[in-house]
Amino acid sequence: MEKAAVSADLRERLLWPMLLFACAVPLLLVEFPPLVDLFGHLGRYAIQTELAERPELQPYFSYRWQLVGNLGADLLVEVLAPILGLEPAVRLIVLSTQLLAASGILAISTVLHGRITPFAICALPLIYAFPFQYGFLNFSLSMGVAMLAFATWLHLRQSQAAWRATLFLALAGLLAWLCHAFGWAFLGLLCGSASLHARWTQGRRGADLVLRVLADCGVLLLAIVPMMVWRTASAGADTNEWSVLLKIVWLTSVFRAGPPLLDWLSAGFLAAVVVAGFVLRPIRVHGAMAIAALLCLAAFLALPARVFGSYYADMRLVPYTLVAALLALSAPKLSRAGKRITLIAAFLFLGTRIGATSVDFVEKDRLVQANLPALEAIPRGARVVNFAVEKCGFQWRLNPLRHLGGFAIARRSAFTNDQWEVAGANALTVHYPRGEPFVRDPSQSVVIGECPDSGLPTLSRVLDRLPAGAFTHIWIHGTDPAGVKLPFPAREIWRGQSGAVFELGS
Repeated sequence: MEKAAVSADLRERLLWPMLLFACAVPLLLVEFPPLVDLFGHLGRYAIQTELAERPELQPYFSYRWQLVGNLGADLLVEVLAPILGLEPAVRLIVLSTQLLAASGILAISTVLHGRITPFAICALPLIYAFPFQYGFLNFSLSMGVAMLAFATWLHLRQSQAAWRATLFLALAGLLAWLCHAFGWAFLGLLCGSASLHARWTQGRRGADLVLRVLADCGVLLLAIVPMMVWRTASAGADTNEWSVLLKIVWLTSVFRAGPPLLDWLSAGFLAAVVVAGFVLRPIRVHGAMAIAALLCLAAFLALPARVFGSYYADMRLVPYTLVAALLALSAPKLSRAGKRITLIAAFLFLGTRIGATSVDFVEKDRLVQANLPALEAIPRGARVVNFAVEKCGFQWRLNPLRHLGGFAIARRSAFTNDQWEVAGANALTVHYPRGEPFVRDPSQSVVIGECPDSGLPTLSRVLDRLPAGAFTHIWIHGTDPAGVKLPFPAREIWRGQSGAVFELGS
C-alpha cells in the first residue's frame, strides 16, 4: 500500500513538468510569438525602454508612466530588456505567461482535489484560446497570476494560516490588478466563490454570511484606491457595444487557432464534458468552482464588448468560464477502467489542441518571417506608413501581419502608423499632425477591393488620401505586390511574396 502511494506521488510529480512542457511547445517552435497585437506591443516597448536613446523616434512619440491596471508585461520588459535585449525579453515574458497560467490550473486542481484531474488537463489548452491568440498579453499574464494566487490562498487557508492567507491575498490582489484589472476581478470572483461555499457549508446565512465573506476576501478591495486614480485619469473612455450576436460569436470562438471544424469540435467537446460533469452521478462537482463558473458566465452575459476603452471585454471571459467549470469536476468514484479511459481522452484532447496550435503558430511565423526582410530596405528613422491588407469577409484565423509595423519601430527606429492611443490603457502618445489621419491604429488596416461588411477602406482609397510629403516609405503586406498600383510616383525597393516597400520622393 505504501509503495502504491509513493508511486502515485511520483507520477504526480512527473506529470507537472511533462504538462508544462507540452503547454510551451507552440511557443518553442517559432522565432517570435505570432500574436496579433504583440508586434504592436513590441514597438511600444521599444519606445518605452529606449526613447531617450532613439532620437529618431522622439519627434513622433512620447511615453509618460502612469499607474494603470494594465502594466504587467510593460514592467517586466522594463526589467528584462536591458539584460536580455528587447525581443528575447518579450519572448521570455510570453512563454512565462503561459507556464504561469498552466501552473495555476494544475495548482488549483491539486489543492481542491488532491491531484491533477483529467478535467484539469482538458482545461490546459484554454490558455491558448482566443484572447491569447489576439495578443492580450497583460490580460493573459494577470489571469495566470490570479489562478496561481488563488491556489496559494486556498493552500494557506487549509494550513490554518489565516493571517498569512489574508496578507498574501492583499499583496496578490494588488499585483494582479497592476498586471491587468481583469485578473484582479477574476481573483476576487474565485476567492469570493470559495469563501461563499465554505461559509455556507458551515451554516452561515444572511448578514453573517456576507460579513464572513468580506472578512475572508475584503483585502482585495485595497486595489480600489489605485483604481479610482486610474479611472479618473481615463475618464471618457468608451464602455458600450453589448450585442447578442457578438455573444454567440464569442461562445463559438473559444479556439481560433486551426481549421474551423476542429476548433468548433474542440469547444463542443469541452462544453459536453462540462454539461455531463454537472449532470452525471459518477462525477463530483466542487461547489466553489461551480459558483465561480456560474459567476463568470453571468459576467460574460452582462458585460459589453468594450469596457473603459478596452475591446473584447466580454470575449476574454469565455475560456476562463470553461476553465472554472472544468476545475470544478473530479471523478474519484469512477472504476479503474473508467479513470484510465478518462485520462487517455484528456491527453488526446491536449495533444490535439497543442498540435493544432503549433501548426497554426508555425504557419503564421513563416508568413511573418517572410515579410520581415523588408526592414533591411527601410533606413533608420524613416517615416513609414504601413498597410496590412485584410481579406474580405469573416476570417476565422487572425491576421498575424496586422501590427507588423511594430517591428519597424523596434528594429529600425522608424515611425509607423499602427500604435494605439487609449485613455487609461497605455502611456503612449502619438504626435505627428502632418501625417493625420494615418498616424495610429487602425489606419493600417485596409482591404484590396470593396468590402462593405469589413468596415475597412480600400487600399486605393487610402493611397489617394495620403498627405503629400508626410512619409518617406510605404510598406504594404498581406497581399501579392504584383496587384498593387500606386497613384503617384514611387520606387519599389523591396518585394516579397506577400509584401513590398516603396520609397517616396521628398
